[in-house]
Amino acid sequence: MNATETLSSMFIFKGVNKAALHELCIMAPPVSFQPGITVFSQGDASDVALLLLDGKLGVEVSSAGQHREVGQINVGEIVGETALFAREGKRSATVRALQTSQCLLINREMLVSASRNEAMIALERHLLGTLTRRIRRTNQETAKLWKELGIQQEANTGESEGIVNKLKKLFGGG
Repeated sequence: MNATETLSSMFIFKGVNKAALHELCIMAPPVSFQPGITVFSQGDASDVALLLLDGKLGVEVSSAGQHREVGQINVGEIVGETALFAREGKRSATVRALQTSQCLLINREMLVSASRNEAMIALERHLLGTLTRRIRRTNQETAKLWKELGIQQEANTGESEGIVNKLKKLFGGG
């Protein structure tokens, strides 16, 4: 199956005509990664996102010498999306091919120059949904951690204005 046919089978491009999908494939030619290949490294400059057409990618973060898998990217999902919105940003995670994988490379210029292409409009909607889900999940995990830290802090120190409360003031919620 070629890239245009693969895109036409994805839910995010339901109802998008094949000419628009073909144009997307011309703007963002598919690239392949063999299993074990590092696609992005945490800390590298970020300039593109990937839409996974085939295969599977693994995502891990490193902190204080520890490596922790934080997720997997499946067919139809996007990874590296903050590169499209944050100028001069750095990669927040390392992404590796877990299987032979084929992806479209999406860059900022495509989002601006191709806004009349219905495939790009569908991709932009998908990007917004992806960002929203990831922000929501981060907020839920942060709230859970704040609650755990708050209980531990109260038990250990009895402080009412500790780190948890400072974080709540800074970020809201909790």
